Amino acid sequence: MNSHFQLDNPNLGKEDILYHIGLTAKDDLQSMFQDVKFVCMGGKPSRMQKFAAYLDDKLGKPKTSRREKGELLDISGSAGRYSMYKAGPVLSVSHGIGQASLSVVLNEVLKLLHYAKCNKDVIFIRIGSSGGLGVEPGTLVITDQPYNSTLEPVFLHISLGRSIPRPCSTCPDTRRELLNCSKNLGIPAVIGNTMATDDFFEGQCRLDGAFCDYSDEDKMNFLKRANQELGVKNIEMESTCFSAMCNRANVKSAVICSALLNRLQQDVVDATVQDMDKWQQQSFEVVAAFISNTVNDNVVS
Repeated sequence: MNSHFQLDNPNLGKEDILYHIGLTAKDDLQSMFQDVKFVCMGGKPSRMQKFAAYLDDKLGKPKTSRREKGELLDISGSAGRYSMYKAGPVLSVSHGIGQASLSVVLNEVLKLLHYAKCNKDVIFIRIGSSGGLGVEPGTLVITDQPYNSTLEPVFLHISLGRSIPRPCSTCPDTRRELLNCSKNLGIPAVIGNTMATDDFFEGQCRLDGAFCDYSDEDKMNFLKRANQELGVKNIEMESTCFSAMCNRANVKSAVICSALLNRLQQDVVDATVQDMDKWQQQSFEVVAAFISNTVNDNVVS
């Protein structure tokens, strides 16, 4: 099914400065980005650089990749806030930690696609890490329904002093295809619900932050409720905002995160660097397989 990208804002125009990604609406964004069909986002600049390089090789180093001196160019590097790379029809973008940081760059990436006239069949995928709930470390959790910190299936957007509940959901077809890709690659993955929180410590029921006014029993009761009653399989900090903004723009979205630990058993990540690198690589392989399959099926022109 086609998705027709659209932004509902009559104030957008040629004078727009995309400050945080180092571009402006006056740049020739159409010739630079019109072929973009996928936007992959993740927290760390290094993660998205590695993913872009991996995908560039996987796609056979397309001519439309953006390079400088033979290396993929960090298009947004001059702005000093985020990193963005272009590998063929794919943008690989860092978004920092949390929904506030994500919303800034996602606003500007959406406007970039608007000015580049990418108005059809754009798919957004967040690639991240998370704390698992009832899943083994290393499992990829593909988000079905995102929940906020109060276990409501909405993103609470604050505007003009009002709290506005924005619907947040992911694309069923995309998440099923990601799961199929993981099965074909022999990589452990599940589809489950995700809780997105506003902070890493108290918001995620940890006991080891600077402050804590609840007991271990309180923590476990809440986490078990999220897992057993709502099917929450992992906890991170971006999925509600990410999916809600994609829904508002009428673009398909998916979230795939490796579980670094099982929060029903421990609070502290004790996986080795080698294990975490392996799990990150597996998420790259699954998303790259999905993109390659989509390209080969002629969904991408």
